[in-house]
Amino acid sequence: MTDSITYSRPYAEAAYKIASESKSIPMWNDNLMTLSGIIVDMEVKAIIASPKIDSDQTLNFLASFLPQKDESFSNFLSIMIANKKVYFLDEVYKLFNDMVLEDKNTTIAEVETAFALSDTQKSDIVDSLTKKYDKKIQIHEVINERLLAGIKISVNNEVTDYSVRNKLNLMKEQIINNR
Repeated sequence: MTDSITYSRPYAEAAYKIASESKSIPMWNDNLMTLSGIIVDMEVKAIIASPKIDSDQTLNFLASFLPQKDESFSNFLSIMIANKKVYFLDEVYKLFNDMVLEDKNTTIAEVETAFALSDTQKSDIVDSLTKKYDKKIQIHEVINERLLAGIKISVNNEVTDYSVRNKLNLMKEQIINNR
């Protein structure tokens, strides 16, 4: 387990508990997602790390990006800033989102294709993966023209690669190994 997960997990669990109890999971999810995208920017990190910027200024700066204002979220963010854990917001969001998905018995399937999938193809993939994993499936489609054709599906760190690129690579390995 990496340090970022170790430091982030208690905050993600606390955020999830507060959001669940206040029935504001969508708002917390949106706010965490927004801040996770912002906190990875090097310029934002430089501003926050500046000794000229105090905790209140950091809170106001980050809060200015939030799509929805909420006192409990601001308090949560203030605690992360005070404990110098605000840099882990990206990981907190990932863990929080995993908890939300787990609570809904849902998992994300990253589907990589050379061309955009039709609605029928997406539906067929969702049906197949739902049966295989016994969970609701949400597709995150990624267009990767380097695959040439075919599909590559990643679910819970399990990758199934039916791409032409993969088949060509396997054939190349066989030819090299059979010399």
